[in-house]
Formats: sequence, C-alpha cells, structure tokens
Amino acid sequence: MNILQTILKKLEECGFRVSTDTRKDITGSIFFALKGEIFDGSVFIREALEKGALGAVTENPEIAEKNIYLVDDVLKVLQAVSRTYRQLFSIPIIAIGGSNGKTTSRELIYEILKTKYKVHTSRENLNNHIGVPLSILSMEQKTEIGVFEIGANHLGEHTELLDILRPSIVIVTNNGLDHLEGFGSPLGVRKANKEIYDWAHKHQAKSLVNSKLPDLMEDSLNLERVLYPICELNISSSIPLTFMFESRKYTTHLIGDYNIENIHLALSVGKSFEVNVKQALDAVSQYLPSSKRSQFVKLGNINVILDCYNANPSSMKLSLKSFFRSAKFPRGIILGDMLELGRYSEEEHKKIVQYVSKQEIDCAVFIGDNFRKALSGEKITHYWFLNSSEARNWFQDQKFDGFTILLKGSRGTAVEKILDT
Repeated sequence: MNILQTILKKLEECGFRVSTDTRKDITGSIFFALKGEIFDGSVFIREALEKGALGAVTENPEIAEKNIYLVDDVLKVLQAVSRTYRQLFSIPIIAIGGSNGKTTSRELIYEILKTKYKVHTSRENLNNHIGVPLSILSMEQKTEIGVFEIGANHLGEHTELLDILRPSIVIVTNNGLDHLEGFGSPLGVRKANKEIYDWAHKHQAKSLVNSKLPDLMEDSLNLERVLYPICELNISSSIPLTFMFESRKYTTHLIGDYNIENIHLALSVGKSFEVNVKQALDAVSQYLPSSKRSQFVKLGNINVILDCYNANPSSMKLSLKSFFRSAKFPRGIILGDMLELGRYSEEEHKKIVQYVSKQEIDCAVFIGDNFRKALSGEKITHYWFLNSSEARNWFQDQKFDGFTILLKGSRGTAVEKILDT
C-alpha cells in the first residue's frame, strides 16, 4: 500500500474530514500541513494533534511520529484526495467561472436551489487550487447538488480546477479585465475563460450562457447549452436593487443594477432544476450579500455602499455607472487602487479618473500609488491618500451627514478600513 492509499484509508475511516487551519475545530480530521511562500503548516502539526487531529500530512522529514504521513507535495496529495472524494458523488455539480459576479451568482444560485434540494456550496471564497479541493471535501454525502466557484489568474488554471471538480454544468459569467497581469491582455482573459467551455466540450458537460453577450455566445457555440435570460425583469431602483416581474415588485438587499445579470443567471439555474420562478425570486429578495459585496451600510446619517471585496477595471466601471445613475446628492466616492493589472495599470486607472472627472459629485477620494500617477495632469477636485489607514484618519474628521458614499477597490487596498473606528 503506497502513502496515498494509506492516507485515503485513514480519511475513509474519519469520513474524509480534513483540516488546514488549527484556529478552527479540527477534531477528528487529518491535518494537511500546506506550505507556501510565507507560511509552513508543519510548524502547527503538534498543535493540530493536541487539538484532536487524528493525523497529519507533511513534507517535513524531521517530523516522525505516529500518524504522521510524509509526502513530496502536500498540496498535490490534497488535490488527489479531493478527486477521489468527488468520485463518490453522482450528482449535478455546477462550476461558475468568469471575470465578475462569480461569488454573488454562486450564492444566489445556492439560495434558489436550497428551496427544493440539499445543496452544497462553500461558505467562503474557496475558488483556487487549494480552495476548490477543500470545498469538495466539505461536501456532505447526502448532498443533492454541488455549486462551486472557480477562479484563475493565469492560463491553464481553469482546466486544472475543472479536472479536479469534474462538473456536469459550467458557467462563465462574463469576460472582463481581471488579472491582466497574469493573463497578459483582455484577449488572454477571454482565452482563459474559454478554457471552461473547452473542458465542457471535451467532457460532455452542459453550459448556461448569457445570450446577450456575443463573445460568450461565440465561444460556447459547439456546446450543449441553455441560454438565459429566461424572463424580463424591469429595474425600478438600484439603491437597493429593485425590479418588477409580472406586475409584482421585488426589493433585494443588493446594490447596483449590474447585479441583475447575476439574478438572471441564478433564475435560469433554478428553472433548469424545476424551481418555480416566483419562489426563486422570493429567495433572491431574501438573500443577504456576503461581506463587502454590493452591501448597503448605514453609518449614522451616512449611506455607505460597500463594494470593495475586489475590483478590476470592468467591475469598477460598472459600480461607478450604477452609482452615478442612482445615488442621490450629496454623494461621494472612495476608490482604492486596482491591482494585478500589469502593463495595463496606468492606462486603466487613468480611464477611471477621467470618467469620474465628467460626473456630478460632491467628494472624490482616491487611495494608492496607481491612482496618484493617474491623477497627474487631470483636472479633477479630489483628495488622495497613500493607503486606507491615512484615508481613515481624514475620513473620521469629516462631516458627511446625508451623503451616499461608494467604497470600491481591490482586496489588497482594503478600502473598508476607512470605516474602522
């Protein structure tokens, strides 16, 4: 019996319960001591065992105790284990990729499907080479439908994740300007997202495709596909997102009319699984967005739109357009740098500054060195800060009573720190 078979046998005995973080409940699990550039999980093995882990997988040959499994690559073993666990399920598995809207779409789909089925989805944003295996392994055996998110920042990564997940249904939300540093160009983004369709064609998976997006229609041409939107939703307000369907008004907890695409996608998935449209729309209305995604927050007498979990030029422009269409005066924006844009960074930040300069606005704040460069030579009244901590100190001394303020920026900028007291 080789080491992988030994680990699999141990996992079968504990119901495939795995752990990677000793800060969480790890009782009865096998601890995988993942190693990265700035962390080494093997230093926590003793703590993991003391907290109830049944064993540990490590690359460190110096740790030689009972139930310690020495391997060449902990991550590859974790991925192999998740592949084996995935094979225990003969249920519909949905994989959602694309540039923008993946997490909101996944959560909306989950809310709709759970009205009728036992559905699994990650409670966290586990969409990469580590997260997808962990999300698979957290799926309960009585699950009827699995809904997973896949993310990538370089070519080939989608294919690797799909080979682990092996979905029966794939979705690309859109082609945007995300991770340009890794993908190389907007064409590279489209090529990376097309990997999802190519995998589906090779493995006879079905695809749900937005019929209003010509690039996705072209790239999915040879697939078995279901097209959406499946119904008409007429937007009446963006803050919060409110729409009409068959003379009934639906008010959501989402902010921004761009979220209507995510709702259309979720409704089409619901219809594919025979969920009643009105029941699905009720689920959409009750859905609470995850932290810092299209959230509405009251800060005293200030209305804050928190849309700063992440940002790229596409999502930034969509948020700004929706904001300027709908936000009442007085209004302001606080924008943090968009990261991972590579050679496109200067151009894309400059486009955002120029767009904002043409809008009616009472206060514009920019954070980060990329925006500093983009502001040079532009005629726009603004405040600039190097980081969110500096901006927070300024923000707390201002009087923004009655304002509606949009916060948007990449995760590394952490624009939400401005609200910390």
